[in-house]
Amino acid sequence: MNEAVRLPNDGILTTADLAGRSDFTLGLAIVSPSSRTIVGPGGTADIEPRVMQVLVVLAEAAGQVVTRETLFQRCWGGVYVGDDSLNRAVAAVRKLASEIAGGSFEIETIPRTGYRLDGKLEAVADPGDVSDDAQGDPGISRRTLIGSAAGLAVAGSGVLAFWTVRSNADERRFNQLLKSGEERLEYGDGSAAAGEYLRRAVAIRPKDAAAQGLLAYALMLTATTVGKANSGTPVSEVEAAVDASLRLDPNDANAKLARIELRRTTLDLAGTEDGLRAVLASAPRNIFAMHLLWDLLQCTGRSRDALALVQRAIAINPLAAGNYYPLAQLLWIVGRTAEADRVIDRAMQYWPAHRFVRFARFTILAFTGRPSAALAMLDDEGTRPQVYSPASVALWRISLPALDQPSAANVASARVANLAAAKRDPLLSPQAVLTLSALGEVDAAFEIANDLLVFEAPPASGSEQEAYERRGTSIAWRFTPWLFTPPAAALRADARFAGLADGIGLAAYWQARNVRPDYQVYG
Repeated sequence: MNEAVRLPNDGILTTADLAGRSDFTLGLAIVSPSSRTIVGPGGTADIEPRVMQVLVVLAEAAGQVVTRETLFQRCWGGVYVGDDSLNRAVAAVRKLASEIAGGSFEIETIPRTGYRLDGKLEAVADPGDVSDDAQGDPGISRRTLIGSAAGLAVAGSGVLAFWTVRSNADERRFNQLLKSGEERLEYGDGSAAAGEYLRRAVAIRPKDAAAQGLLAYALMLTATTVGKANSGTPVSEVEAAVDASLRLDPNDANAKLARIELRRTTLDLAGTEDGLRAVLASAPRNIFAMHLLWDLLQCTGRSRDALALVQRAIAINPLAAGNYYPLAQLLWIVGRTAEADRVIDRAMQYWPAHRFVRFARFTILAFTGRPSAALAMLDDEGTRPQVYSPASVALWRISLPALDQPSAANVASARVANLAAAKRDPLLSPQAVLTLSALGEVDAAFEIANDLLVFEAPPASGSEQEAYERRGTSIAWRFTPWLFTPPAAALRADARFAGLADGIGLAAYWQARNVRPDYQVYG
C-alpha cells in the first residue's frame, strides 16, 4: 500500500458521505466514490452504493484487517441484515477487481475475522480539497484576519497559499491521470480505459504535448480496431489530438505513431514500416512504437524479427502485461511451444482477467493437440476469452471436437459450420481459416481467406459484384498475423498462397524490403 485514502471518521459511512470523497487509484483502476464508478483496463462500471461503501471502508484501512462487525457498523449502521448481504457486497468488489481492474487488487478473507484489501492504493488529490489550515495560520481566526489591515495582508497570503495548494493539487492529479493512462496502454488489453484517463489529464493541462500525444495514441487504438464493440471513437477526435500535440511538440513520438496508423494505406506496408522505424529511431525506448512495429512484422511473416522486438520491450518494461501475450504467441509460432506454455501460464497467474492473455492461452491449447483443455476454458466463465462473441464460442464448440478427433463426420461438421459462419460474419473468418487449415480443409480455407482479404478489380455485375464489395470494404488486412501461425501451415504450403500474398500486398512488401518471410526461410 502507498498513500492511504483519507477518510475523516470511523462512524457510519452514508451514501451522502460518498459524494464528498475524492477519487483514488486502486491497482490499475481509478475509483470515484462521488460518482460511484470504477474505471480500469476492463472498462467502466457503475457500483451499487452499498458495494462502494464496503470498498471505501476496506480502502480506508490501507491494508489492515477490517472486521465483519466494523463493516456492518460502517456500511449498514449496525443494523443486522444477515451475513449474505455482506458476502454479496464483498463478492461484487471481487468481481470488479477481476473484470474491471484486471486482477490488480484483491480482497483477502481472514477466517472468522473479516477482510483485508491487497493492492496498490494512492489518493488522487481533488483540486478543491483544501483545508483551512492551508489558507493561513491555523491559530488566527478569519474574523481577526479580516478585521485588521495586518489581517488583510495575511489574508492575501492565505489566498496565495490557497491557489498554490490548488495548483499543486492539479499537478498531482494531472500526473496521476497521465501515469494511469500510460499504464493502461502498457497493460494492452484494447479497452477504452486509457483514453478516459488521458481525456481527464488533457482537460487539466490542454497544452501538454505528451498528454495530447498519449491521448491521440489511445484514441487511435480504439478507432482502428477491427470489430471493436462500442468504441465510438471518431477519426476526427484522433486527428484533433494529434494536431494539438504536434503543434506543441513536432517531435512527440506518440502523436506521430497515431498519425502513421491512422493514415496507413491499404497496401503500402513498407511505407508504414519506414514511418514506425523512424519514430523508434528518435525514441528508442518507446514500447508503443515497438508494439506497432512487431504487429506489422507478424502480419508480414517476419515472426522472428517481431520476437526480438518483444524481448527488447520486455527489457525496458518487464512488468507490462501487453508484452507477454505476444511473447507467448511468437514463441509458439517459431516452434518453442514449451517456452510459450511457461510464459502464458505465468501471464495467466499475473493477469487472469486480461482478454488477450486468455486468448493466447486458448489459441495455443487449441492448436497444439490440447483442444479438450481449450474447451474447458470455454466452459469456465472465469477463463473464457472475452474476445469471443457468443457466435464464436458456438463455432469453437463444433471445431474443437474435430481438432480433437478428426473423424470424417467431425471434420465435415466443422467444414460446414465454419463456411457458414464466415459468410454470416466476416469477423469469424480468421478463426474459420485457421480451423479449416489445421483440419486439412485447404480449399475451404482459401475460399474464406480470398473472400475476406484479396482486393481485385470489380467484376461486371451480379452476385460477384456484391462479393467484391465485401472484400473492398474489409479492413482485416490491417492485422493478419494469423496467416503465419502454425495452424495455417497447410495454407502457406499450397501454391495458391502466392496469389493470396500478392493480392493483399505482401509480395510487394517482401520485394521492397528484399526479405523472405520466415516460412520460406525456416519451413
